[in-house]
Amino acid sequence: MVPSLSGPEQVNSASAKHYIHVAAPIPPHLTPDDVKAALHDHNTCLTLQALTTGHKKLDDTKPEVRKDTYWYPVDIHGLTAYEVTEVITIMPFIGEWGKRTISFLAHFQNTPHGLKSRADAAGGVTLRAEFRVIKGDTADAEVEGEGEGVGHAEWVLVEDVEVSCAWYMMPLVRGSAEKAHRDICKKVVEKVEMEKRQEALAKTAAKGKERAGSRSGSDGVRSPEAEPLPDKISYR
Repeated sequence: MVPSLSGPEQVNSASAKHYIHVAAPIPPHLTPDDVKAALHDHNTCLTLQALTTGHKKLDDTKPEVRKDTYWYPVDIHGLTAYEVTEVITIMPFIGEWGKRTISFLAHFQNTPHGLKSRADAAGGVTLRAEFRVIKGDTADAEVEGEGEGVGHAEWVLVEDVEVSCAWYMMPLVRGSAEKAHRDICKKVVEKVEMEKRQEALAKTAAKGKERAGSRSGSDGVRSPEAEPLPDKISYR
């Protein structure tokens, strides 16, 4: 996996923005559609986030969120809303005493290239994150400033994150965002690999049982359990 990169912060008198870019190679035995399908199952990202402890799907989406020009046209690519629960560290080095449970609203949108999401937390914190499955030889497949990409992978999963909040909150918000998103691309790819491996094992086991059944039926040999008992036993 390519290490996460903390992008430059943009600060004005009231707010600040921070950018994160991560990428992970997609192995040749997986297809781009395999990874996109995993992203379109929102449980994938919601359960793999390092800080997330729970989520609940909501019936309605927020009108003000739907108007965000960040999205693809929402009449073509609809939004799904969730209430997400996370445990964040607000004061390090004191264990559980320094942690706090928060809940916030998150919207997800399936896209042709992957997934877009927007999370809105208390205090005016907004996080936009986009996953894309792209060719490995494109510029976005390389982490800017690192001078290295993901090797010679044909396909790559990348995530670009934009965090915005009040400037005085940025140190805490930035740390939580980087912890949550640092390994997410790698985890998504590993999850797809594991599921494909389980599917292959299940198919192999099913074929083995089928072959065993067909052999026993074609041999013409009946098992002892299948032989009927005679009505009368004669002794000579």
